[in-house]
Amino acid sequence: MKSIKVVIGLVLILGSLSACSAAKSEDPAHKARASACLFTAAVAIVGSPEQQLAYDLVEAKVVYGLNAKEIEVSSGASDYQIDNLLFTSLKAGCVYFVSGDSQINNRVAKFASNHKYMVALIVGGTVPIEQPANVRWVADDLASGAALAGFAAAAKSTTDNVGLLVQKGYFQEVKVIRSFTAGVKAFNKAAGRNVDLTVFRVSTSAQTKAVLDASNEQVVVAVFAGKAIWKVVKQSGTQLLMGANLQLENSTTVDPRVFASVERNFNTVVLTTASDLLAKKFNLDPILAQGDALANEFIELRPKTDTVFEGATLDLLNTYKNLLVAAKNS
Repeated sequence: MKSIKVVIGLVLILGSLSACSAAKSEDPAHKARASACLFTAAVAIVGSPEQQLAYDLVEAKVVYGLNAKEIEVSSGASDYQIDNLLFTSLKAGCVYFVSGDSQINNRVAKFASNHKYMVALIVGGTVPIEQPANVRWVADDLASGAALAGFAAAAKSTTDNVGLLVQKGYFQEVKVIRSFTAGVKAFNKAAGRNVDLTVFRVSTSAQTKAVLDASNEQVVVAVFAGKAIWKVVKQSGTQLLMGANLQLENSTTVDPRVFASVERNFNTVVLTTASDLLAKKFNLDPILAQGDALANEFIELRPKTDTVFEGATLDLLNTYKNLLVAAKNS
């Protein structure tokens, strides 16, 4: 590679998110009296798993008639304060706890171990020590998704240049940049190419506009950022875009120039846990603890269509994915 350059440049009720969900607006087959609560950090981190979990709980609301709520945990809250919030929520009828924040995950797992007539789904972080049977845990791995994105972006480049635009403060920002860079390098090695990568770290719309205005419109640009940054990206002349957490295939607001996006797939486990709750199947034997997000497809590089990656490019991408999975298990 020639060079790697770095340019420094909710309290929401889940029902309000239903327009963004893949779920159709229809009456559930049966009404459930139980509630599901998504516990989130008060200071939202762009790119965290919580957004996808919110979408998936909307679908659980539609399919199973669960009441769905989002409950913020105050910044800097102590374990004692979090435990009190969990207990208050349980008393209010919330018997399905969901979390994608490491600190909250630990408290939810501990709390669930003392309350057997409830279920919990926690995403990301590390598997709980002495995981209770009524707690489901699955891994999150945005870094592996970013690595695949870097590989794919380099493969789609016709100018031997790729751009990575990352919003400052984005979830696991450093890991995203490092992994995307590794993906570009891996493609160069596998394909005998020499694709350059330029990394742009931005925090404002003005910085984003300046970066994109100065960029070659032919360069593939991958964007890991929130809605404010994407508004500027949509006004740019860049011809090929990649994204992350865009609900690609499920949202009508995605920029048509986006050919692939790093997406999380928690839908099945969210709905299965809801079904277990309604069947009073609180405990699992064996417990659900799935630690390889890439192998289990909780994280994926989702193409816009089946023809985005074909032939030799698809073969190289699948080989690289297998290498990433093997490295996780070595």
